Amino acid sequence: MPRRRPSAVALARAALLAALPWAWFPLRDWLGLVGDVLAIVLPVLVGLVAAATLVVGRRRGVLPAVSALLAGTIAVLAPWTPADAGPVAAGAGVSVASANVSGQATAVPALLEAAPDVLVVVENNGYLDEDFAAAYPHSEFTWGDATLGVYSRFPLRLLEEPGPELPGMVVAVDAPTPFVLYALHVPRPWWTARGAYQATLAEHHELVETVAARAAREPGPVVVAGDLNSTDRGRGYRLLLDDAGLTDAVRDGWTGPTSVTTWRAFLLRIDHLLVGPGWCGDAARRFALPGSDHDAITATIGPCAAPPAAGAAGQDRPPPPASATGRRAGMVEG
Repeated sequence: MPRRRPSAVALARAALLAALPWAWFPLRDWLGLVGDVLAIVLPVLVGLVAAATLVVGRRRGVLPAVSALLAGTIAVLAPWTPADAGPVAAGAGVSVASANVSGQATAVPALLEAAPDVLVVVENNGYLDEDFAAAYPHSEFTWGDATLGVYSRFPLRLLEEPGPELPGMVVAVDAPTPFVLYALHVPRPWWTARGAYQATLAEHHELVETVAARAAREPGPVVVAGDLNSTDRGRGYRLLLDDAGLTDAVRDGWTGPTSVTTWRAFLLRIDHLLVGPGWCGDAARRFALPGSDHDAITATIGPCAAPPAAGAAGQDRPPPPASATGRRAGMVEG
């Protein structure tokens, strides 16, 4: 018996289902809090949707399932791709690392071995603070819900302690090019603010909005570092880049997830190192923190190198051969 060809309605339905996952990109910010949730669970959700489509639709489900997997893969990987703003000016770089150590002493050696010029430690405690403070000449440490420390080879000045609208502290860093550092641990977004260090989705977004607005108002160089609990697929991350004008210094090269234990399946990059306009990042990398549920991040940051002056692009090139210039070999143009 000849196989019946699919009807026009069936083909239209399959085409619509295949196109549906791509609506994520224009609609994700418009969806608000729903979009925030979807951004967090996206890798797992896409896998479940693709599997269910294949089970229910069988052969007709292949195209929608492949489309969902492709759209989901792009949504996850796009914020991990290199987006280099340029090199840091020679002699102006400062290495900065941010690490959520989960209160574990086993994470300390990896950070001391990395030896950044400035170190932001999230989920810190008094015992760990003693270890880090012994390795750095300058430090600031705060107790409370957002217990964290900043350790530096350059002088520090505490500008603001943690408060209801500041989940961290603001520190002036007297580096070769001084900058203001927002060292942060934003509460994780959750369905309730009760319990562990967490906030509702709306409260979390308001905190990120406040940080973005404050960073945008800084009159000089600004750096935002820490565990922001904001996935790079979410609108909070895009708000920090697009509205506040910050640059993701870790995207000097390829990057990846920093939440590496309990929430590993969700492929979450929630630890960030962001720099203000006119600044760039080099030598970015992630590295493991034994005992912690996060990877650490580090990069060398500083003012971007000035582009070559007009007509100077060939100044470092060797002179053309004599046969091409009509000059004697060994003569150089004045």
